[in-house]
Amino acid sequence: MVRTILLLLPMILASSLLMGCGPESPVETAPVSFAVSDAAVGDLDAVVITIDRVTLNRPGDDVVIDSFPDDEGGEDTDTITVDLLDLQGTDYKVIVDTMDLEVGEYQNIRLSIINEDIDRSYVDETGGGRKPIKVPSNELKLGGFEVTSGGPHVFVLEFPLTQAMTYNPGPDRYILKPRGIRVVSVEQAALIEGVVDPNLFDGEEPCSLKPDATLGNVMYLYTGHDLAPDELADMFDPDVDEDAADSLIEPYTSENVAEDGSFIIAYLPANDYTLSFSCDAEHDDPELDDGIVIPTPMDQWVEISLTPGEEKVCNFPVTVEGDECG
Repeated sequence: MVRTILLLLPMILASSLLMGCGPESPVETAPVSFAVSDAAVGDLDAVVITIDRVTLNRPGDDVVIDSFPDDEGGEDTDTITVDLLDLQGTDYKVIVDTMDLEVGEYQNIRLSIINEDIDRSYVDETGGGRKPIKVPSNELKLGGFEVTSGGPHVFVLEFPLTQAMTYNPGPDRYILKPRGIRVVSVEQAALIEGVVDPNLFDGEEPCSLKPDATLGNVMYLYTGHDLAPDELADMFDPDVDEDAADSLIEPYTSENVAEDGSFIIAYLPANDYTLSFSCDAEHDDPELDDGIVIPTPMDQWVEISLTPGEEKVCNFPVTVEGDECG
């Protein structure tokens, strides 16, 4: 019996090795495309960027994209130019056509921007001419995203320009940073929209002192519930404004209210939020705490819970502070 087992061992081992050399399981992929959108910013006619490379970072396996769809429907091109101000609200523009990507986590998406070239990436000011855009390190590093099974998936890169872009007066140019830019799956993105009664624009001081009631009306969105209203801050960058109090709560994002009172905050991840209105935010520096009182009037804030894909309507004035929108 022992001799029989010894004779069979080489055959068993050979069979195991042959099984191990068989075809590997196929890598699971899903169809994915990428697009850009923008939140409105005032006093500008155009914010144009030209992208010449998109890099998707995965451990040991980066995906580099350097061919982009042509606006005229012709052959792909080696750059793509986008005017972000054309893509407000839920509008977006596809910058990377549908491609198969391996399912899993991606640490970063990086946009390489042709910058300091006033013909490729620039800002057109209302009545102020054209100014170049500078992008530190020539790229925007935007954080991670996850590709799941199924699809097709569209990931939108939402540019809140009131956070991401600042004016640099010395060289007379604009600086575009990744701050506040979010990467959100269209199928998972939530949305808040509503209308502010224009009577809130200049109903009480300091807003009643504004020379133009339609200016400075802003919705501020904060992450979380049970926030202290007297600690809700205007836009500021803690890495820049070292004098800002540690107790201040930085907005997640903000959105200008249109002259007719309408607003929309699109491409939001599901979460708990606090939405507050200010009628006195015309001079909100995106890097420094300006001491703007939020909310103004004091009772105009509301707590919101958003689920994936949910659209919620929040009209102001709210009748009971803190009540969730319908």
